[in-house]
Amino acid sequence: MTAATAVPAAAAPARAEACYDHSVGYETVRSGELHRWPRTGWATTSRYCADINVKANFMTDVRVCFRKTGRCNSWKTAYGSTWIEAATGVLDGTSYILQFSGYSAGLASA
Repeated sequence: MTAATAVPAAAAPARAEACYDHSVGYETVRSGELHRWPRTGWATTSRYCADINVKANFMTDVRVCFRKTGRCNSWKTAYGSTWIEAATGVLDGTSYILQFSGYSAGLASA
């Protein structure tokens, strides 16, 4: 596991492109009052991204919950067809889930 590091300005576009190149499609499932992804278990961050990014098909609120700490970050609004950083500066190999205020589908990268 390596720490997320700042990327020099010249390398930032290449890293962001690599991050999005490794995105996965998601579709949430209801879990209590909220919806979550992945449907079971935990997702894990990769070496391609220092952030957890979400691109929803339509506007929804999303937050990231971390397995190790059991804590979630604050809610952020994901607007349809636009990438947002749901969490920043996340270590490689971190286990997490995404929680949504309602049903959501789109792309996620981490």
